[in-house]
Amino acid sequence: MIINDYNINYIDSGSGQAVLLLHGWGSNLKSFTSLINLLKTKYRVLALDYPGFGESDILKKSFTVDDYCDIVVEFLKNLEVKSVILVGHSYGGRIILKLNNRKNLPFAIEKNVLIDAAGLKDKKDLRIKFKVATFKSLKYIFNLLPISKVKKDEMIKALRKKFGSSDYANAPKVLQDTLVKSVNEDLTWCLDNMKESLIIWGDKDTVTPLWMAKLMETRIRNSGIVLLNGGHFSYLDDPVTFSKVIISYFNL
Repeated sequence: MIINDYNINYIDSGSGQAVLLLHGWGSNLKSFTSLINLLKTKYRVLALDYPGFGESDILKKSFTVDDYCDIVVEFLKNLEVKSVILVGHSYGGRIILKLNNRKNLPFAIEKNVLIDAAGLKDKKDLRIKFKVATFKSLKYIFNLLPISKVKKDEMIKALRKKFGSSDYANAPKVLQDTLVKSVNEDLTWCLDNMKESLIIWGDKDTVTPLWMAKLMETRIRNSGIVLLNGGHFSYLDDPVTFSKVIISYFNL
């Protein structure tokens, strides 16, 4: 499917109420294979690779969360979906938070499932603050050195790789810019207008810590938390419990 000049890889399986699966950063729709097989027995299951991920086209420019929301809206529009249940892991949670706050969508959002969802600004501890301050100080010093701009850029790039996250360091430049735009946007304000939400979280998640899930439960009306035995990919870390939760919630 072509959306906004991007060739989008997707799946459309099963029939009934539409359920859209939104993957996390650095992942793709294949991470949902087991969930797709579970849900398609009763639902129409949709999933796509965002531009820049999986088998969809690479990004031509950096994206914002809203740009990805635009892709999702057009995707569902093209498939003539009028009502949908949204399920998102990590970055997919950012998209869900934004979509729940968009007006005049061409489809109705029935409810949400947020799995180790991103979107809330992390409370930086002293160690992280020190890393940021050190990076900025060294970058400033490097810019004062009497060396060529090319050499300075190489040194700053090495610094960014040393002090940045692994997601950032391993991403192409266009995705690095996209990640920076995303993590700097605090979507806490979105929580008050969310539809009913099931919040599934890994009890050992250090990427999106448990306090985020608890804040979501506090602010989202008609919500509840289910804890799994795992980290940021809790649905893969504890697949048996996750499947039981899904079977119960979706009345499979």
